[in-house]
Formats: sequence, structure tokens, C-alpha cells
Amino acid sequence: MSSFELNKILGACLFAGLIAMVSFVVPKELFKEGHEGGHGSGHEATELAHEGAATEGAGEAAAESAGEAAGAAEEPALSLGAMLAKADAANGEKVFKKCATCHTVEKDGKNKVGPNLWGVVGNHRAHLESFAFSDALKSLGGQWDLASLNEFLANPKGYIPGTKMAFAGVKKPTDRADLLVYLNSLADSPAPLPPPE
Repeated sequence: MSSFELNKILGACLFAGLIAMVSFVVPKELFKEGHEGGHGSGHEATELAHEGAATEGAGEAAAESAGEAAGAAEEPALSLGAMLAKADAANGEKVFKKCATCHTVEKDGKNKVGPNLWGVVGNHRAHLESFAFSDALKSLGGQWDLASLNEFLANPKGYIPGTKMAFAGVKKPTDRADLLVYLNSLADSPAPLPPPE
């Protein structure tokens, strides 16, 4: 085997390795919370019933979970009613920008990668005939009330194992409360907020 052939083989192996590495790094960066170009604080995506797929490294997920647990210990736990009483729908609209890549919110709006979210609060899960929801979401049944949406938005894959939603969740409770109040406002008859406790 000549050195030219060996160089071609090694070059092909290096190129394949580079492609493999990029295919793991790019999605992780796109879907990392807090990244302007992905599904994090400043971007746009969710599934309140969304179907996509993202790959997350187990080590990073564990480290992120540990960091969030430490951060959660620093914040006093408020009831959902108390969080929603302090929530700001205008800020929730800004938080929703991370959802807007995959969702629309206009009445009778079209689905994107995720379903239209007009009237989602108080509606049945997997309520749109025009959207192909995951079997996991369909089998869950029930309605999207503010409490279940709060849990889902905090950790979509933890709340509905088997969901195809490519979103890590809205980890900050105040942002989640703002988003919930905003989503609740997107209806002909918004649901009443639970009383603060």
C-alpha cells in the first residue's frame, strides 16, 4: 500500500470522525437552554404537545440536573397559585419565543413541528386532530390544566416519557409561571387562576 493510499484512508477516517463529532455537538448546542439559537432561554420551541427529537449526553444531563437541584434549593418553593399571582403575561410572551419555532398561538393557526397552542390550557391533551401526537402523549389522556402544564414545561421528557418533544424544559419557575399565564390568555375564555396559598 502506497503512502498516498494510506493518506486517503486516514483522511477518510478523520473526516468520518469529524462528521460524527459535529452531529453530536451541533444538536446539543442548538437545544441547550440559554443558547440564543436553540431551545433555551432566548430561542423558540416546546411541545405542550410537540413532537421532535434531540440527543443529550447522559453525563451533561446529570450535571445539569445536579446544578438545577442546587439552584432550586436556593429558591424558596412557592405554590403554583402564588407563582401565577406574581406572573407577568407580557414576560411570558417573551419566554414563548423559545417555543415559537415549533408552535403557533393564533386562533385556528396552523401546526408547525409542534401543534398550535391556542386554547391549550383546559383542553384535552392531544386535542388537535390535525397533529400527529406521540403515542405517549395520547395514552396519558386527561386535560392540560395549569398544574400539569407547569410540570410538563419543567421537564417534558420526565413528565411524559416517550414524548418526541425536542425541548429541555423551562427550568426557572418564574419564567414558567409567566409562560403559563401567557398561554392561559390565549383562549376565548381563559381558565381561572388557582388562588395563591
